[in-house]
Amino acid sequence: MPRIVGPGSSRLLIALVVAVLLFGFTPVSRALLRSVNGSFAPSRYSSLALRNPPDAVAGIFAGQPVLVQLTNRTGHSRTYHWSATQHGALISLGVETLGEGRATTISVPSRGAVSGRLRISLSGTNIFVTVPILKS
Repeated sequence: MPRIVGPGSSRLLIALVVAVLLFGFTPVSRALLRSVNGSFAPSRYSSLALRNPPDAVAGIFAGQPVLVQLTNRTGHSRTYHWSATQHGALISLGVETLGEGRATTISVPSRGAVSGRLRISLSGTNIFVTVPILKS
């Protein structure tokens, strides 16, 4: 078989490699993702985060509200039940309903909390945040 040599041969080789990558990689990557139950779609989630991240280290004084941001990216409107506990004792609880793609700030009362860690969690999930409570 004769070998093609010249300036056009390298361009042809580059074009061929690009075409293989463009047309060959997509089906292969989709097949690999399907084999591990993956997809190109973004993951659905709910999140809970301290509105003021330094509070996670510095803490807040007992009796002061803890500001927490709740975000809904589940693909539909959802009602969240949250609770704040300390050493297994209920400090406060509440309910928030959020539409898809929405976020809200929850003011979590900490009256009745003592020095230690306050855990704010979403019922029925493993989603929670903790914040140190300082003696007032």
